[in-house]
Amino acid sequence: MAKKKQSGSTRKGSKPVFGLVGGVAAGKSTVARAFEKRGAVVIDSDATGHEVLRDPQVKAELVQAFGPQVIGPDGEVDRGKVGQAVFGDAAKLQVLNGITHPRIRDRSEALRLAAMADPKVTAVVLDVSLLLEVKFYDDKYDVLVYIDTPWAVREQRSRMQRGWPQGEVARRQAHQVPLEEKRRLADEVIDNNGSEAHTDAQVETIWRKYVK
Repeated sequence: MAKKKQSGSTRKGSKPVFGLVGGVAAGKSTVARAFEKRGAVVIDSDATGHEVLRDPQVKAELVQAFGPQVIGPDGEVDRGKVGQAVFGDAAKLQVLNGITHPRIRDRSEALRLAAMADPKVTAVVLDVSLLLEVKFYDDKYDVLVYIDTPWAVREQRSRMQRGWPQGEVARRQAHQVPLEEKRRLADEVIDNNGSEAHTDAQVETIWRKYVK
């Protein structure tokens, strides 16, 4: 588990790297966009995951593991079919993670290093679903930001924006670090229960504290 860093501190001589955490469907993408419009480069593991699934070698490995039905009519990986193939089967999920996760980590790290080396970039944001769960990221960020969003709001967002069934948030949350622990480890907390403008104002405060 990553250790909580002293508030306001970053690696000496380095631009700050913000790590975003929160509950499932807490709104990390909204917070990431607020950082991005201020000049930060956002490393989005979900977007990187989509890129990985377009890799011909990954497609071949998924077909070998789960069958040709995981490839849609357009020739791309059907994420829904892959999800059905591994649902409730820990062994199959482990196979899937073994195919995709190392590649996602490698691409994300390459993007982070490129951003750190770019003098035009003022900050980096890691929007990584399992930031605390995957030990690979423990030393990759300076400031841990917890997005605090009520359970009811996350349930509503998951149904309206993602089409998830009732209970899906709880199922996914059960495989993550408890929210109380995430909040305890965080250097900063953003209340994401109001308007987007309210969230943006909190990002501005954090930005001024660590970047400006």
